Amino acid sequence: MNIIPEFDQVLLNVLPFLVAILGMYKIILSPMVEYLLERQSAIDSGIDEAKEIEAQIDERMAAYQARLDEAKKDVTTLRAERRAAAQEAYEGVVAQSRKASDAKIEAALGEIAVAQEAAASQLKGMSDEIANEVAGQVLGRAVSAGA
Repeated sequence: MNIIPEFDQVLLNVLPFLVAILGMYKIILSPMVEYLLERQSAIDSGIDEAKEIEAQIDERMAAYQARLDEAKKDVTTLRAERRAAAQEAYEGVVAQSRKASDAKIEAALGEIAVAQEAAASQLKGMSDEIANEVAGQVLGRAVSAGA
C-alpha cells in the first residue's frame, strides 16, 4: 500500500478544483468584490455629504442663534425704553393729579374756613340773643348788650 499518491493522479484531481475555483472567482467573487467596493465608496461619499450638510446646518444654526440673541437684546432694550417712557408718563399723570387734588383740598379748606367763620359769628349772635333772653327772664326786665 502506497501512502504517497501518484503525481498524475493528484494533478488530475487538483486541475478540476482549480478550474472550479477560477470560474467561481470570475463569475461570483470578482463581481461581488467590485459591487462591495462600489457600495463602500457610495457609503463613504454619503457619509462625507452628510458631514458637509451637518456642517452647513451648524453654520446656519449659529447664524440664526446670533440673530435670535440680537433680536432678544433689541427687544430688551425696547422694553426698557418703553417702560421708562411709561413710568415717566405715569409720574406726570400722578403729579398732575396730586396738583389738582391739592388745589381742590385748598379750595375746600378755604370754603370750610369761611363756613366756620360764618357759623361761629352766627353762633355768637345766637348765643348773645339767647343769653339776653335768659337774663331778661331771670331778671324780669330787658337786658341790653352793653350793660
